[in-house]
Amino acid sequence: MPKIVNKNEETGRMIKQLSGIGVTHDMICSIAGISKPTLYKYYDEELKLGKAQSTVTVANNLFRMATGHGKEALTASIFWLKTQAGWKETDVVEINNVSDENDRFTELVKRVRHTRLSQEDSDKSVN
Repeated sequence: MPKIVNKNEETGRMIKQLSGIGVTHDMICSIAGISKPTLYKYYDEELKLGKAQSTVTVANNLFRMATGHGKEALTASIFWLKTQAGWKETDVVEINNVSDENDRFTELVKRVRHTRLSQEDSDKSVN
């Protein structure tokens, strides 16, 4: 017979707060003394609301910082633009002498082939 769960406001507030600060569902279950199915069945709304309200609070704070002044504004602005505006950092690799690079690559391939062939010959002679 399934355990009867008495959902109450106090547990609901606690679950909402814990979810909002990023506590894992496993930990919330341990603290509340309930199973995961019980958590999801009876406290799903608290889990979602706690997370959503905290995200809004942090986003508002980040936006305030990004639109402010000083070092923290620069960092917050860069983060905001990367995560919300699709900006990204790119690395540029310049090759000045392509023929020199090609010669080095060709030599490396020859050495790898020679080593592999030598190894195959020694493997055959052992067998």
